[in-house]
Amino acid sequence: MPDEVGEAFAALAADSERGLLLTGRELRYQAERRRSHRTGLATTATAVLVAAALGTGWAVTSAGGQPSAPPTTGTGLGGLAAAPTVSTVPSYAPSSAAPSATAPSSAPPPPTPPSTRPPTTAPVITEEPMPAEIPYQVTLRQEDANATVTYFKPLGVPEFCPAAKFPSQRELGVSASIISRYRKPDNPPPKGTPDDAVYNTVGVYSGDGAKDYMAELRQGAQVCSDSRIRGLDTTFSLLRPLDVGDESVLIQRQYEEVDAEGKPLENGLYRSTFIAAVRINDAVTLIDCRGYENAASEPATARTLGLALAKRLKAWRG
Repeated sequence: MPDEVGEAFAALAADSERGLLLTGRELRYQAERRRSHRTGLATTATAVLVAAALGTGWAVTSAGGQPSAPPTTGTGLGGLAAAPTVSTVPSYAPSSAAPSATAPSSAPPPPTPPSTRPPTTAPVITEEPMPAEIPYQVTLRQEDANATVTYFKPLGVPEFCPAAKFPSQRELGVSASIISRYRKPDNPPPKGTPDDAVYNTVGVYSGDGAKDYMAELRQGAQVCSDSRIRGLDTTFSLLRPLDVGDESVLIQRQYEEVDAEGKPLENGLYRSTFIAAVRINDAVTLIDCRGYENAASEPATARTLGLALAKRLKAWRG
């Protein structure tokens, strides 16, 4: 009330200066109007603050103690947009936009596929074309045998016992054979007796036929190590190879001695013959030293002729 009295006296002073001094009733009427006007302004200010508080999350209750309805969105007083206000009351409600913690996955990581190298192109191995015939230059020559040589029909494999098998001959493409009555350098013709009867066969094989043939010769010497051929006791044994070409073999073949008619002497003695073979790539040259008539052969003959024939074969198929 002191403020209202002061204001009334201030108004009274202003009126007295203007010469408008009112009666007591009029003074009380104007004081009542001013009080009502101030009450209206205070109410309006309170409503503005309530609207701002609701916009920022303050709790506002009505006079009846019930929560007031939230303000409608839109414009504020006089059509102006409500100014944003910053709430000083912290909100403890959980935020729906808060990121949720993700538990680490217990599943193992997917397996890494093995790395694969890009396909590579295997080198193409082209076999030499099969020759139409065996050239004379690669077979046994007169200068080798120190005697005349004669072409003969292809002889095939040397003589082994029946247990020896040679399926490699199915891969034989072309072959040729030469026979000669061999003489040592110190026994030139025409005098004297030949030292050996030698048979040279050269063959070219397809695929692995040449390698298989060499393996079969070694196996034949093993399976026929103690056998019978043409009714004669026979033995086979492997000797030190010639160490030439891609591979080589030297075999000793022994027959029990026979008389002039070919009958066993049964004296416990054996006549030795020799087989030498050399492979160069897909071709094999073989020298079969059978002995002249009933005489024995010498391993040196098989080695000497085998080395000479290997050089010729290498010049052709090497």
